[in-house]
Amino acid sequence: MFVAIKNFLIVIFCIFHITAIAWWTLPHSYADLVSENPDQTYLEYKLFEWLRIPNNSQLSHLFSHYINVTGSQQYWDFFAPQSPKFHQYVSVCTGLDINKASGAINCAGTTLFSNLKHNDTNYKVFSDSSRYYRLTETLINQNDPKLFKAFSHYYLTHQADNFSNTSATEIILHQFELYPDLKDLPNTGYRTDTILWESH
Repeated sequence: MFVAIKNFLIVIFCIFHITAIAWWTLPHSYADLVSENPDQTYLEYKLFEWLRIPNNSQLSHLFSHYINVTGSQQYWDFFAPQSPKFHQYVSVCTGLDINKASGAINCAGTTLFSNLKHNDTNYKVFSDSSRYYRLTETLINQNDPKLFKAFSHYYLTHQADNFSNTSATEIILHQFELYPDLKDLPNTGYRTDTILWESH
């Protein structure tokens, strides 16, 4: 009896794990892509329709916490990767506010996208923003102007305000250099802002 219950729970866990991974792998905008794809099969449509879980639902929160707690969002290419030297974040703006004294660069116009939280005093181990962090980390490492243009254009055209497709946009890179041995620095690290890309 005990063995049967254990086997049943293992099957349930495997189904839950596969579903959570599939849900996390799909981009936030995939629902729009699915509805606009006339070539998909009926089975594909039904599968994606079922996985279209609202972000504010209890199941969405359960999947998100499971992914973060288990570290499933990471790429396990190495058993013990080096600790990062930087925490890196990205902002997409329609104007820049450059503080010459401190060197800080912030959005002066509309902030189209940003995964930088100015009120954070610590970096949380488990965060719902891990998906965005991995996305922007890859974007920064690729350093491809075509990707920068596509990234900024996506957020430019998916805002409530009616921005023109030719509106000027800028991508700001926020880096926090980490020196854990220096106690005088804030926990978030030493901040450096750089203009990563500008539309012309």
